[in-house]
Amino acid sequence: MRSLVRSAIVVVSAASLWFACNAIQAYPFIAGQYNATLDCVNPGEVIDVLGGTYVDASCDATCVVPPYDSGVYITGACPPFPQGDDISGTNRLCAKALAAINRHDLCLEAGPSNPAMDAGTTATVQDAGSSDAAQASDASGG
Repeated sequence: MRSLVRSAIVVVSAASLWFACNAIQAYPFIAGQYNATLDCVNPGEVIDVLGGTYVDASCDATCVVPPYDSGVYITGACPPFPQGDDISGTNRLCAKALAAINRHDLCLEAGPSNPAMDAGTTATVQDAGSSDAAQASDASGG
């Protein structure tokens, strides 16, 4: 009789454990940390684990500032966001971080993948194009 009771307890315990494990759902919250020195965003990493079912990662880029470190992160995950994280976008680095991700500038071993051009570089490229057009116009007698 004792072995039957013991077996029943084991079966009930195993079933309870199986149901508990399947009832607990969690997923990683992934974001890339902004590197202010290089003005680019590091590849995504798990910065938190959230309860519930996985959330779609096809939303607009959001600046996330966790309370536990001084990092500024960018994520494409849809809400909900980790509790306590600042998603207001008011951190002084959020605008730069969002600009970096919008130009698809990832931090790679060799440096930024798509660095921002400064105003002088952009003007030089435009001036060179205008100069070529002016020379072509002069050559054609126009």
